[in-house]
Amino acid sequence: MSANIGYIGIDHHHRDPYFAVASELDATITAVCEPGRRVDVGNIAAMDDRPDEITTEGQDMADLVGGAAVYEDPHELVSDADIDVVWITYRSDETPAIIESAVENGVHVVSEKPIARTAADLEDIADRANELGVTVSPTMYYRRNPVAMTLRDRVSEGFFGDVWTLDGRFNASQLSYRDTDHYLYDRETSRGGALQWIGPHWVDVMPWVLDDPIARVNARFHDAVEADVEAGAVLQFETESGTLGTYHTGYYLSDRGKDTHLGLYGTEGQALTPLHHDSLQHEPTVPLDITSEHPDWTAAPKRTVEFEFTYDRFPAWGDFVQDYFEDYFAGYETGDVPATVDDAVQLLRVLDAAYESGERGGWVEVEG
Repeated sequence: MSANIGYIGIDHHHRDPYFAVASELDATITAVCEPGRRVDVGNIAAMDDRPDEITTEGQDMADLVGGAAVYEDPHELVSDADIDVVWITYRSDETPAIIESAVENGVHVVSEKPIARTAADLEDIADRANELGVTVSPTMYYRRNPVAMTLRDRVSEGFFGDVWTLDGRFNASQLSYRDTDHYLYDRETSRGGALQWIGPHWVDVMPWVLDDPIARVNARFHDAVEADVEAGAVLQFETESGTLGTYHTGYYLSDRGKDTHLGLYGTEGQALTPLHHDSLQHEPTVPLDITSEHPDWTAAPKRTVEFEFTYDRFPAWGDFVQDYFEDYFAGYETGDVPATVDDAVQLLRVLDAAYESGERGGWVEVEG
């Protein structure tokens, strides 16, 4: 059955890609809202002047939401708009209250990560959503990345033996490529910068690959010149089972795109991969280099699998992102979705510990 979507957060730079995603789903955006402002849906234009993001691949944004009802109050939208799902790309300090209204009205939610500033802002709402059977999901779409899924399967099978350590890197374009007047780069609104915005992708996917939550962190940050949030961060972490890890993320690159790496080292094997791919990548494939001491691998203990990502359904970021949202819309009524509100809370608890570590120094235990 086709879903009716209410979309909140028209001024967010992920709006265009998400409108494009929605246009390929069995769903219709029937209501839109930019809180505090009445949007003219007939004049919504693509954000093609944003050099830091891929946008629409020529799609007409106004056509994608033609006929949608317009709201200035997001709470009114979720209570009155007769929608099945509210899709939110809005400021982290106000999103939890909108989600709370959605939950109380029985409206399911998919929201831009990290959803909130801190775990405390989301925990009670998460409990209420679970109590009422309302699905709230963050946009953790690397859980549908084919390389990440392959690694998770290998770890689950015990292919790598006991995993000693994990090493991750997720760097993006410098702040000079970005509109630092946007609320994303405001400390009071967002709490943090690189770690809070681009960092969550790997902070989520690394423990997800291991199926082993992060238990403690030690973090260091350096502040940005152009904004009052950090430009980058380095984390040491330890999982509940004792795997050690490092993670480096920041706004460092002198051009558009990403610089990424994931390394996994176990007692019986290791894996190295960039993991990430998008339409800006210069290489046509993503390699996964695996070394194994398994008896069946003795004739060729080092092997490389090349993943050729497709862009037929979602030209901007790749079809695996479209897969993520298709899986969400296929499962939101039952709660069978790739990432849950509890996953969002856990992510925020790790970020809480990281920012606390940055302020006072030393290792900090992850709550919960």
